[in-house]
Amino acid sequence: MINKEKRQLITCVVMCIVLIACSFSGIVFRYGEVYGYTEKTGVVNVDDSLNVRSGPGTSYSKIGSLTAGQVVRIVGEGNASDGTLWYQINYGDGTGYVSSSYISNIKDVVEYTPDADFEAYLNGQGFPESYKDSLRTLHAQYPQWVFVADHLAYDWNVALDNQADVIGRSLISKTAKSSWKSLDPKSYNWDTGEWYTFDGGAWCAASKELVAYYMDPRNFLDETYIWMFEQLSYQSQFQTIDKLELILKGTFMQAGKNLVKNDDTGANSNYADILMIAAEKSGVSPFYLASSILIEMGNSGGSGSISGTVSGYEGYYNYYNWKAYAHSGNSAIVNGLIFAKTTNEKYFQPWNTRYKALIGGAKMFGENYINIGQDTLYYKKFDYVGTPYTHQYMTHIKAHATEANKTAKAYTADVKSGTPLVFKIPVYKNMPATACPLPTGDGNPNNCLSTLAVNGYNLTPTFSKFTTEYSLVVPNNVASVEVNATAIVGTTKVTGTGVHQLKEGSNSITVTATAENGSARVYTIDVVRQSAGSSSGGSSTTGPTTGGTTQNPTTGTQLSVQTTLPKNDTAGTVNGIAPGSTVADIKGKFTVTGGTIEITDVSGKTKTDGKVVTGDKITIKDINGKVVYSYTVVIYGDVNGDGASNIKDLLIIQKHLLGVSKLEGIYLNAGDTNRDGKDLSIKDLLILQKQILGLTTIVQN
Repeated sequence: MINKEKRQLITCVVMCIVLIACSFSGIVFRYGEVYGYTEKTGVVNVDDSLNVRSGPGTSYSKIGSLTAGQVVRIVGEGNASDGTLWYQINYGDGTGYVSSSYISNIKDVVEYTPDADFEAYLNGQGFPESYKDSLRTLHAQYPQWVFVADHLAYDWNVALDNQADVIGRSLISKTAKSSWKSLDPKSYNWDTGEWYTFDGGAWCAASKELVAYYMDPRNFLDETYIWMFEQLSYQSQFQTIDKLELILKGTFMQAGKNLVKNDDTGANSNYADILMIAAEKSGVSPFYLASSILIEMGNSGGSGSISGTVSGYEGYYNYYNWKAYAHSGNSAIVNGLIFAKTTNEKYFQPWNTRYKALIGGAKMFGENYINIGQDTLYYKKFDYVGTPYTHQYMTHIKAHATEANKTAKAYTADVKSGTPLVFKIPVYKNMPATACPLPTGDGNPNNCLSTLAVNGYNLTPTFSKFTTEYSLVVPNNVASVEVNATAIVGTTKVTGTGVHQLKEGSNSITVTATAENGSARVYTIDVVRQSAGSSSGGSSTTGPTTGGTTQNPTTGTQLSVQTTLPKNDTAGTVNGIAPGSTVADIKGKFTVTGGTIEITDVSGKTKTDGKVVTGDKITIKDINGKVVYSYTVVIYGDVNGDGASNIKDLLIIQKHLLGVSKLEGIYLNAGDTNRDGKDLSIKDLLILQKQILGLTTIVQN
């Protein structure tokens, strides 16, 4: 019998031996997890996106997401509280966890061994450093692959602007997360919080951030998406029939499974033989032709596009699904067969034999895309040939990535590992230092206000949802103001409203609208409370003022303003200005000492000459540049802000009275030609009409 002390001693010795052995084998046990993990790669296998979490299990916080087909590096494993397996993966600058249920194609990592020849090759090609790590990983796995740097004569930012800012050029599903959809006013209705749709209502314009992600080649240098850079021109030295047969193995085009009549010889041939002929005649890679057919028709070839039995289109075939998209009440297959039935000798149409459909469709690829320089899936989406951006095969921003994913699955492991495939990878000028990230935010993005007001006063300029800076002058006896605001959509949080106490001088009030997705828009109101004893700009009545002074608290300098123009300090307006008055005319009506006077247009741009019009702002600043007085110009009868009173203004007032369109703000004020302070009426219209006819003159004072 071994006594208790001896058992404890033996246990300790055994534990020490285990720990020593583990330290030499590179294995460490901690909290039930095993470290010294053999790293692997895997592919995200979901329809859309996969959440990445901070720990193993759905109880941990979400730290990001992955898209379908992305390759991940698995560096560890962990179990959720329910026992399910989660993979720890490299993510961003650290790691995260994803459910193992959604990761497929697991492989051990083949580590890159420093290779002087390959490094010299990368440098000789001129690949930027931000490309090299991914290419090294691919080279370790597939040493026969050839990577060619295609240095484009296009600046990254210019190219991105052209790809993203032309609405309709890059689209994404309308069901996508909000950060994937454009907020350009041509794409998003800020008044309703809804996106405009394209191509039958299923698509929206893609956001610039999403376009940048899918346009940046560095995001796709892995074994799943590298295929978007595969050179698609025919290269007979390694695109041989034996390699092609490996791609076709196990599909409806496998040798001996289905035969195609060669129209030139009359012999029944394997698909591989016909595709090699198609490659020679078209200049297109037979590998690409094969993978395109498998993508479009499926491995079983069960699509009606090549059945030859669709009612009304018996004996017609469209292997590459040219023009096969639903429209005009027809299915995609029917429209594709309508195209197959058309006559065009150049492309062997009509495609009433399988041979003509295979050869003619390949020639169409070659002449319209591959042979003019759009010789990769990437360049079929992003066109830089001839007139750039205009000849793009697909508008779906993810299309080239989706096709690359399908191509990766179409090629067998033997073809991938045993063929010197060529990948033509674009390099732009002035690219960002690191790859553009995939946007992940979601939720309603509308952070605009529908109203913003200070009770009892008019803001300058008149409120507009996209204008974020306003000003207001109040008399010295006003010690506080109340701010009210409402958001366009109910999910937007508004802060900064309510009563605000005022000190003499400038008071900055901020109102923030924070959208559901977290984006914020800040509106600023600069409220100037006049100093005690000031009379210029401080009166709350309408009428001419001869002048006033206010003292600069810092320097003691007196700001003096003299003018005979009528002002309404409560409304923040000035009138008495005859149509056609110039900037010099109006400045001449002010005498300002201890400060400056400036006239700006509705956009805030300083006016040094030209006419003064309704909506212009007259601003008076002290010697420190601080706004002390600010007035918006009203020229009665000038309701369109062009400085004249003519037939255009008459029509605008007429539409207002008929309810066709409505005047608002300062322009509504300018329409009050009879000066009764009420909503516009037929009387205002008649007065303007008489002025146009020369029968009367609208009183401006």
